[in-house]
Amino acid sequence: MRALLLNQFYPPDAAPTGQALQDLARALAACGHEVDVVHSRASSARTGLAGKAWDYAWYGARLALASRRLPRPDVIVALTTPPYLGLLSSLLPRWRGVPRVEWTMDVYPGVLAAHGLLRRGGAVFRFLDARASAQLRGAAAVIALGPFMARALEPHVGPGRLTWVPLWGQGAEGPAPPAEVAEIRHARGWTDGELVLLYSGNMGRAHRLSEFLEAAARLGPPGPRWAFLGGGFRRAEVEAFTRERRDARVELLAYEPRARLRASLGAADVHLASLSSAWQGLVVPSKVQAAFAAARPVIFLGPRENEGASWVEESGGGWVVAEGDVAGLLTAVAQARDPAERSRRGQAGLAFARERFDLTRNVERVARIVEAAAR
Repeated sequence: MRALLLNQFYPPDAAPTGQALQDLARALAACGHEVDVVHSRASSARTGLAGKAWDYAWYGARLALASRRLPRPDVIVALTTPPYLGLLSSLLPRWRGVPRVEWTMDVYPGVLAAHGLLRRGGAVFRFLDARASAQLRGAAAVIALGPFMARALEPHVGPGRLTWVPLWGQGAEGPAPPAEVAEIRHARGWTDGELVLLYSGNMGRAHRLSEFLEAAARLGPPGPRWAFLGGGFRRAEVEAFTRERRDARVELLAYEPRARLRASLGAADVHLASLSSAWQGLVVPSKVQAAFAAARPVIFLGPRENEGASWVEESGGGWVVAEGDVAGLLTAVAQARDPAERSRRGQAGLAFARERFDLTRNVERVARIVEAAAR
């Protein structure tokens, strides 16, 4: 079997979607399949809408060229960056009629409405929604990232072709050796006795950071350390806060290479994750999976009708705090100061990750779906 994998991002880019695609490529190659990947050299760190539009157009041009150069595949796996990538691939003459697997990382056009770029129910939204339905109905299989996303996709997909497989998250190999974790803490100047709360990964439009920053401002210098590691649209919000509130213990860090990611995740005592209510069912951030794999509890900020909140509640691996509830967030932080409580919840999260987010098991599930679509 020859598989063609399509996504704008791919390592060494730090985007989680690209890293998940690389894991799939390796799994398929290990089974003896031929694998081609078409990706862009553009960085996922670009945040402006004009820059993203240019990147999308450039990737489309690369895709058209690749369709003329590469051998005809037996199956195409299309992610959702750029939007409607699967539909685009099916229009290219040499790939027309090739079975396609839609691995949905974002639900369009709902994401555009959540961005505020479209009015839900308007003429443009309805047009794009019809294109999304055509894309999903034309796929041999559709993979969602969780039950809430699957529910959002269900009206657009025919019976028997939709399933959901959670992403395994970055650092899914499990907790890092203690010596590596200690080395990271020492390098960052984090002492053994202080409480470190870490937000690791994309700070995108779907996430909420203002409550974390407000809590850091209220607790001030005696409070815990709040570390934000990564990039994205909302990183500028944290940068502005650090300039204005130098008394708050907030710091910004750059992305870690994948080889150091497990130790980086384990260096924190508690992880922070969030989601805005407008984005429920449209995206499934992988921060909960990554934190649980590192045996660290999570404070999840946001509504409850989404994968992240439900996984934290079901596992007992952290705290769920409603949007805007800074007082509830401060209560969760106060409880997280207890090492025994952190350990109990962290171990609960680790057990849940081993059951639900195992890298080998879940990537094999995706690989079997791809093989079945090719047949």
